Amino acid sequence: MQAFAHCPATTLSGIRYLLTDIDDTLTREGRLDASTLAALERLEAAGIKVIPVTGGCAGWCDHIARAWPVAAVIGENGAFAFQRQGQRILTTWWEDEARLRARQRHVMTVARQLLLNHPQAALAQDQPFRYADVAVDHCQAVSPLSQAQIHAIIAGFTAAGIQARASSIHINAWQGDFDKARMAVRVLTETFGLDRMQLEQEVMYVGDAPNDAPMFATFRHTVGVANILKHRAALGWEPAWLTRHGHGAGVEEIADALLGSHTAIDSGH
Repeated sequence: MQAFAHCPATTLSGIRYLLTDIDDTLTREGRLDASTLAALERLEAAGIKVIPVTGGCAGWCDHIARAWPVAAVIGENGAFAFQRQGQRILTTWWEDEARLRARQRHVMTVARQLLLNHPQAALAQDQPFRYADVAVDHCQAVSPLSQAQIHAIIAGFTAAGIQARASSIHINAWQGDFDKARMAVRVLTETFGLDRMQLEQEVMYVGDAPNDAPMFATFRHTVGVANILKHRAALGWEPAWLTRHGHGAGVEEIADALLGSHTAIDSGH
């Protein structure tokens, strides 16, 4: 990872879509700072589309699509995307909603068995508002689990034929071939009409945790906020750039650089 301060102006000036994780990327300890929200508003005003890509629940994503200055939001690690159109929310499902729900029930059965073996963990408090996946809390509302415990829970899901990845707060588990990256590419191509060259040149992704690795592996322009360093050994694939600041302040750093490069281009410098 290179310092984001050294990201070329020619790269920054070409970015039209900023995709971002939420927990511990936009937020710190679950809170979104006013200055970070203001940065998202400035990006929107400048014509740079912001698309959160999160493991967060459908209920949360519905609110984000309605209330935040974003072009769309991808939730539950790629199970769906929400986009606001007037007062309506348009939903893109990765696959049939009924099938997702049925698979979720099977994943829940496995999760409850794993929780019997790992009583320090718990279902995430937002589980009732999830459409497709199951989230196991490993440090949000429970005492932090060790890395060995997190790996053991992930291994238990994997042994049952279930995908599982750890974010900074949850272990997300689901059945299906979707993930953050696959849905992001689908939304960018089908909803926003990007071609392969535009995906390479106009998209930047920022994240902070191991479940962002598929995005880091898929997109050319990728950034980790500074707090990603504590997860470095578990990433599997690293982002190209690293911000000086962590959490939302790191995203603000990215926003300032993007806006500065676009202003320079607009003024002819």
